[in-house]
Amino acid sequence: MVAQLAMPYPLEKMIGYLNLDIERSFESMPEMMEDAMAKCRMCEMYCTCDEDVESRYFVCPNRNLLDRLERIQGKI
Repeated sequence: MVAQLAMPYPLEKMIGYLNLDIERSFESMPEMMEDAMAKCRMCEMYCTCDEDVESRYFVCPNRNLLDRLERIQGKI
């Protein structure tokens, strides 16, 4: 729960855009979610990522994780 409070806004918005369950994501892959938060904070597009989430998805450094979460949660 504490990690979820510290989630960077762009990652939170991307997870929302993909209609993924944040809590379930942390339960299924806690270490990978922690790494994803660190990657998001260090990303060069951090400040602009939330402007056009759809196009940013294709260059997101966490895209592999997001794809795995979609498969796990039955979104694709």
